[in-house]
Amino acid sequence: MAYRTLMFIKYYRFVISMCLFLVSLLPTLSAAQELNEIGKLKITEVLENGLEEFKIPGFVALVTNSERNIYSEAFGLANVSRGEPMQVNSIFQIASMTKPITSAGLMILVQQGLVELDDNISDHINDLPTFEIFDQVNLESGTFSTKIAKNPITIRQLFTHTSGLAYNFNSFELAAINQPLFNSERYLLQHEPGEKWTYGPSTNLLGEVIEERSGLGLFEYMQEKLFIPLSMEETFFEVPDSKLTRVVTRHAKVGVDFNELPQPSRVASPELGHGGLSSTASDYAKFMRLFLRGGITDSGIRIFDPSTINLISQNHIGELRAELQPASRPDFAKPFPQRPGIDTWGLGFQLRGSSELNERSIGSMSWAGIFNTEFWIDLEKNIAAVLMMQYLPFDDEAHIEVLKRFEEAIYTNLDSGER
Repeated sequence: MAYRTLMFIKYYRFVISMCLFLVSLLPTLSAAQELNEIGKLKITEVLENGLEEFKIPGFVALVTNSERNIYSEAFGLANVSRGEPMQVNSIFQIASMTKPITSAGLMILVQQGLVELDDNISDHINDLPTFEIFDQVNLESGTFSTKIAKNPITIRQLFTHTSGLAYNFNSFELAAINQPLFNSERYLLQHEPGEKWTYGPSTNLLGEVIEERSGLGLFEYMQEKLFIPLSMEETFFEVPDSKLTRVVTRHAKVGVDFNELPQPSRVASPELGHGGLSSTASDYAKFMRLFLRGGITDSGIRIFDPSTINLISQNHIGELRAELQPASRPDFAKPFPQRPGIDTWGLGFQLRGSSELNERSIGSMSWAGIFNTEFWIDLEKNIAAVLMMQYLPFDDEAHIEVLKRFEEAIYTNLDSGER
């Protein structure tokens, strides 16, 4: 009898320890946040005032917790010339909001052990051009010389924009030599890999790794691994003809005036990891909820282990910080990102470095698209939001101010959780 009692106690302790272990693997989530009707009306009022004050043609705003959308409203016009009102399911060209999706896609391969963060990019892609660093550049004539980079570029540096790659809209050197927005035939770096933070098309190389390691085209891979499990049925590199009437027209802002650009008969982009997707606010919310739910889709499919979510949302640039990028093409982008010198970078996401009252939490994940689409994911508060506009230049004062007011209105009016 004593032996049976002892064995029962040992078995009971084993079961308890296993339960505690399994619980430790579950994502730590705050209580589901809610917005009451008065709170929703206050957010709408703030956004309507911003629309009128800054004369923005139109936008869509959405807030979600880990369970569902708790706020979704459309403002202004989707097509000004035709007088078509914005709809909550309007389709936006989300540009660099493609980058977090590509990053998430590659993290599936990292989770499977097929790619390591500190692998050299040359371990995964053959026949890459030599990486060159600008040595001397004449900004007036566009003549320049380069030197070969001493250090290889790693997968982690591509995730975190510390590879040295830049765009022509945040590099006076690339703008001076008339480098196209992205050139895969010659990789010119601003600095040695790992030396500092410089925003650029690094994620495009991650997309190429996905194709090499999976044997699939990038969109095919995104569909299989992310879009179908997440039920993201309205995110694509080429908008189907049947949905073209829902595509929002783009504008170029000159002074305080918004000039509407002609809507092309075909809205399509090459399948590149650094940009090109079109999507809706609701579809992108499904992607954001994947992180709020600890790696599980709305339908209960596990894509990421909790440990992978933790890895993605950690600071991977150490003492470096996101630096203010120069406006080498001010018609295309103003100096960015917001909060330079404060925020850090995770695996595909900007990470909030500090927080004030009625703001997203420290560590919140975010990024944006060149046409002023922007999102954030606040794991601590169990809340995420996206604000989609469709105009250039990126990060102009109107966009930043409306985004700031939107954020403050959300956190001021949440029903539960710390503020």
